[in-house]
This record gives sequence, C-alpha cells and structure tokens, in this order.
Amino acid sequence: MKYSPDWPSTHVTLLNRVRFQTDSEAWREFVRIYGPLIYNYCRKLHLKDCDAEDVCQEVFRQISTSLPSFEYNRKLGRFRSWLGTVTYHEICRFFKKNKKFQNQMGTPGIQDEIYEQAGESDAVWSDEFCSHIFTTALNNIQPLFDDQTWKAFELTWIDDVGAQLAAEKLKREISWVYKAKFVVQKKLKEEIQRLSFDSIIFQK
Repeated sequence: MKYSPDWPSTHVTLLNRVRFQTDSEAWREFVRIYGPLIYNYCRKLHLKDCDAEDVCQEVFRQISTSLPSFEYNRKLGRFRSWLGTVTYHEICRFFKKNKKFQNQMGTPGIQDEIYEQAGESDAVWSDEFCSHIFTTALNNIQPLFDDQTWKAFELTWIDDVGAQLAAEKLKREISWVYKAKFVVQKKLKEEIQRLSFDSIIFQK
C-alpha cells in the first residue's frame, strides 16, 4: 500500500486553508472538487451549459467573500446544506433576473417549483452531493493502493462478491481479503469526511 506523505491528516485541513485568501492552491482544489457538483446540479435544474457556468462562478464568488469570516454552527446544518443553500439562492436569482430564459423555457410552473425548494432539504441537491462526494473520494484514494488491494475492495464491497470467492479469484488468503477491504473502507470514510466537511466547527 502506498500513501502520499502529504495526505491530509484531517478533513478540516482544506476548508480551513480556503478561508485564507492567500492560499491559491487550496482554493484551486476547492473549485476542482465542488465545481462539477454545482455545475451538474444547475444542469439538472434546466440551466444551459453557459448559464450553469455563470452560476458556478457566482457561487464561488459568494463563497470566497463569505468564508474568511464564516462561522459554522452545527445546529444550523452541515457544510452540504450550506453549500446547497448558497447554490440554490444563486439559481433563484438567475431565474428572477433572466426573463428571456424564463420565456424560452415554455414550461409553466417550473420556476415556481424551484423557488419552493428548500436549499437544505432539496432531495436533488442531497443526492447529487452524496453521489459526487462518493465518486470523488473513490477516485482520490485509488492511487494510494496497489492493484490487488483495490481489486479485493472492489470485489467485496462494490461488486458484493463474497470474501471466499474474492480470495479464490485473487489467489489470496481470505484473511488478507478482509484486511484489504477494511483498510480501503477506512481510507474511503476519511476521504468522504474530508470532502464533505461534516461536523466542522469554525471559529473567527
């Protein structure tokens, strides 16, 4: 198993770094992680490609302005909800100010439906966020493991193949398969926490 020496020790690292506007590397990573999520959510709410990109830019502008003095209150929700609310509000603003887009839609009631969605409880956003974070986490951690360890994880956890059959396929002891599955699951959980920032408390 290969682990990068600069692998973040805690999921707090990136978001804390992003709060300092001088850390351009952290900001680029933040945009790389969450840009596709925000864009795909916009597209699912019927925004065209260029409009979705414009909303993404505005969301990140709002975030860059808010984060340096942002204080996270666990009672008010998680990072997922906060990001969803910011994105949702920007989409609503887009619909309200873009009358031409509304006229071209030709779908009565769709703007009203979007306005009525609660940013924190929107099922579309929640599903999109969870799916995106899971896929991103898998892609991020895969290079940290050798091929056989990753294959053991894929077979037993993703493909739901029994440990005994996986051991036979990989020509390994079943105990090794269980251990391989465990270490990848552990790293996957850590990466999901790092990307989702849940349970973080900010202090000014």
